[in-house]
Amino acid sequence: MNHNLLSFRPWVAALMLCVLAGCTTPNHVYLTWQNDPSTTMTVNFHSPVARDNVRLLFDTESHEGDVAAYANSATGTKHQIPGLKDGRFIYNIEATDLEPGTLYHFVLVSGEKRLTRERRFRPLPPKDAPIRFIAGGDMSILPAAHQLTKLAGNTNPMFGLIGGDIAYGNGKFKNAWMWDKWLNMWDRNMVTDDGVMIPMVLAIGNHEANDSEGTLEEVAPFYYGYFAQGGQSYFTRQLRDDTVLIVLDSGHSVPHDGEQAAWLKSTLASHTDTRNTVAVYHAPLYPSHRDYEDSRAVAGRDAWLSIFDAYHLRVALENHDHAFKRTKVLQGGEVAESGTVYLGDGCFGVPPRDIPAPDRWYLEKSAGKQHFWYVEIDDSGMHYTAISKTGEEFDQISFE
Repeated sequence: MNHNLLSFRPWVAALMLCVLAGCTTPNHVYLTWQNDPSTTMTVNFHSPVARDNVRLLFDTESHEGDVAAYANSATGTKHQIPGLKDGRFIYNIEATDLEPGTLYHFVLVSGEKRLTRERRFRPLPPKDAPIRFIAGGDMSILPAAHQLTKLAGNTNPMFGLIGGDIAYGNGKFKNAWMWDKWLNMWDRNMVTDDGVMIPMVLAIGNHEANDSEGTLEEVAPFYYGYFAQGGQSYFTRQLRDDTVLIVLDSGHSVPHDGEQAAWLKSTLASHTDTRNTVAVYHAPLYPSHRDYEDSRAVAGRDAWLSIFDAYHLRVALENHDHAFKRTKVLQGGEVAESGTVYLGDGCFGVPPRDIPAPDRWYLEKSAGKQHFWYVEIDDSGMHYTAISKTGEEFDQISFE
């Protein structure tokens, strides 16, 4: 059976229905950030065909889809991914000058025709307010991923932080159907109790990339083509006055070293007075399942570890090994009183792997367990809780 053909047929059917019915409903509506997460929001959607005069209409009051009633409007860009056979158009529209923490109601329109039902988003609160989010990587579209994202959505996070290996499409066009299923899963499960869509911040993993040696967009067409995050695989998001999130690429579309390492050093150097510095990336520097001398782990330690140590990175969120782990406090390649704690290891839906050496010198706690991290940050510090697919809160750590 040709699964690629079967996966393509829904989009063929959608295109035919779109032509017949006038294209009233876009495929996949989801949220990312390209700039300040407390004052902006990027609404992304896919369409089988190009649309004219596409706008995002939004307001702090609900107008139940009455196109003429919304006070604010924004336009954006559209593009296609060269080589993707269904020819879909991806739209990215950024709302700016938002009030932090304010609930917004929105619809998408083409001309005067409404394309979506009214939906909701909320930017992050003011930079001195508490925040909460979930974090994990190595998701897939397997049943456990559905179960875990449902649990994650039930925690009412303000955003979801994904550490790579998202849909497991391997950067191949024949696997576009996997991304469709993943985006459907997120849209269905990652919504708060009051119906607010949960934005995503995504790092790149090895299963986002193919074997191409071309441009970034050719190496990882879906990661760069679907998710408007500023066009780079390494970037920052200021979450609070005292908290900065640093997203890194552990060698999947750009090398650990060179320009990325220089950027990392400059970024952390500019945040020496920032209380909470958090990095997220895919391949761990301190693996739980793989060998300590794994090539990606060595490359990460060679390029980044001295920078993490010099500028006192507090938490590193690692993935890739399909297990749970929490390290001891590490500094200079050894256990220390102060330094960085590495949390991981990417098991947000994929089957767990064993821990071949649970007594490895840097491991404080580890298990072959599917989970995600629930994170709360407030004036008292950062608080991390590991939650299993049964809803068990099986590990906690706080940073004051």
